[in-house]
Amino acid sequence: MNRFVFADAIACIGCRSCEIACVRSHNQETYPERTDFRPRIHVYRNADMFAPLLCRQCEDAPCVASCPTGALSRKNDMIHLRDEDCIGCRNCILACPSGVIDMSDGGDNSKPHAYKCDLCASRTGPEAQACVKACPTEALHLMDDARLAALIRKRRRASVTGAPGPSRRVRGREFLERCGPRQDPPKLPAEVRKTNFQEIYIDLSKRRVEDQGKRCLQCSDHPICEWTCPLHNAIPGWIKLAREGRIIEAAELSHQTSSLPEICGRVCPQNRLCEGSCTLNHHPGAVTIGMIEQYVTDTALAMGWRPDVSAVRPMGRRVAIIGAGPAGLGCADILARNGVEAHVFDRNPEIGGLLTFGIPPFKLDKGVLERRREIFTQMGITFHLNCEVGRDISLKDLANDYDAVFLGVGTYEPITSGVANEDAPGVLKALPYLAANTRHVMGLREDPRAPYVSMEGKRVVVIGGGDTAMDCLLTAVRQGASSAICAYRRDEANMPGSKKEVKNAREEGAEFQFNVQPLEFELGTNGEIAGLKLIRTEMGQVDRGGRRVAKPVAGSEFTLPVDVIITAFGFKPHAMPWLEECGVRINSKGLIVTNAMTYPGQTTNPLMFGGGDAIRGADLVVTALDDGRKAALNIIRVLEEAPAPTNAN
Repeated sequence: MNRFVFADAIACIGCRSCEIACVRSHNQETYPERTDFRPRIHVYRNADMFAPLLCRQCEDAPCVASCPTGALSRKNDMIHLRDEDCIGCRNCILACPSGVIDMSDGGDNSKPHAYKCDLCASRTGPEAQACVKACPTEALHLMDDARLAALIRKRRRASVTGAPGPSRRVRGREFLERCGPRQDPPKLPAEVRKTNFQEIYIDLSKRRVEDQGKRCLQCSDHPICEWTCPLHNAIPGWIKLAREGRIIEAAELSHQTSSLPEICGRVCPQNRLCEGSCTLNHHPGAVTIGMIEQYVTDTALAMGWRPDVSAVRPMGRRVAIIGAGPAGLGCADILARNGVEAHVFDRNPEIGGLLTFGIPPFKLDKGVLERRREIFTQMGITFHLNCEVGRDISLKDLANDYDAVFLGVGTYEPITSGVANEDAPGVLKALPYLAANTRHVMGLREDPRAPYVSMEGKRVVVIGGGDTAMDCLLTAVRQGASSAICAYRRDEANMPGSKKEVKNAREEGAEFQFNVQPLEFELGTNGEIAGLKLIRTEMGQVDRGGRRVAKPVAGSEFTLPVDVIITAFGFKPHAMPWLEECGVRINSKGLIVTNAMTYPGQTTNPLMFGGGDAIRGADLVVTALDDGRKAALNIIRVLEEAPAPTNAN
């Protein structure tokens, strides 16, 4: 008989460790790029049951008979696929009775080709099949002649004797049965928090960290939560250490993959990343990963722990980093840990970029950034603040004075709606409004380009459904707005913003108008904003992003009386003409063009690299951080391959 992996749906708990193990097995035991995540085993969910599906290596193999080039054949008791002979005709996909053959998209500059389970043919040993080895509940087994014969004998014996089979003990299901409920982080009462800009969430207690840590399944060496984190944080590892009270070790482990763990723990959308993929998310609720991540670093720093770079040997190279946001800070961190002198230039008076001036203090206390700046300074990183490249210093000067340059410049240009009277007095853009309020709260000098505006006693409408819109809404509440309404064109289910932020806003008295789209910003007699004309919408077909399209409903127009409208439609790249003088190419969307093959992050100038929103568009803090760290490693590679400088800078 052909060998195949047998999947026991009763034992499967949906942890998807098999998918991760499969992908790593076919990628030299490392994580691939996110676009190349193509497991050859898939875990499907039906109600509360999970079913792993993969190639059954059929005896009659209709896929083999359907293949016109002989790319599929029976070999070594399995159905073998030779990629080089596949022409991408998809006949095998149509012939497969189980629907387990997939087709690559050819996005890696190769032709599209079929792929399926090959029983990890390149691996040897008793645990050669990666998915079988990774499964924590033994739901997967390699089925061959010997195992099948043993199973037949066992069942025949049970039938002859009439004795019931042995009771099945499934470790994962037993754990789920005794696992306690998720405990969301405690937060300040709504009536208290809406009067100030303190962080909403209260620090976890040691007891709660232990309780939540005990809930972690420790699914596998490389679980799904680790994969869905763009940094691939060793989440179960530092959760276990935190649960055991080994905080310093947990902080050391956390910092191996993240430069800002206490910040990511506060601002990452965990519900869409690690917590959203947690195995327990389908049962009593995900482990509170984000708050444990924050707790680990906050506690370790309070205990006096600091990153140890005393053994780092200077490389004798200097790199200029433009932008002190998460991409720039991630780059500087990795450079400093590898002996490269990092100099960070930023136009703001404090580090953090949008972390400081775009995210309100009630989500991220600015003292956290100030503490992190002290840590980075102790590591040897030099900050040049209130220094704007293109105004106070030229990119060409930096290119001449440093061995390489990293561009972590972000995207700061607000996207406009094209609605009539969008530039009228009383219509504010989200980012300048938030940045001005943060400066006011921090006691910093006001930026004349973005003056502080208070919403006290005003009727405020925020247009948009993302996290920035929620930030504006909750800021207006804290400033004393008489009413604060969020108007969004889709329904609540298709809203991109954090669900917990929506809940917090409702608790604080904010209102939501879903399925409404702006038509006109109506003006009063003095030319100021007086009303917002809207039209109701209904949900249409699903778009490419997976959300349903909002379609206007004819004749449903209405007007909301308002004093201030805040538009939060997102951001696009701002103009940076000074990049061209150093040969850095910009694409049609205004994003920096980088090399995705040889040196990821490298621009069209080989000694200039980019990362974060400037190369990918507005995205997450954690993806920008990942870009900066990866770019730093490639900068080091380039500098090591380049000839040593003839004189010191």
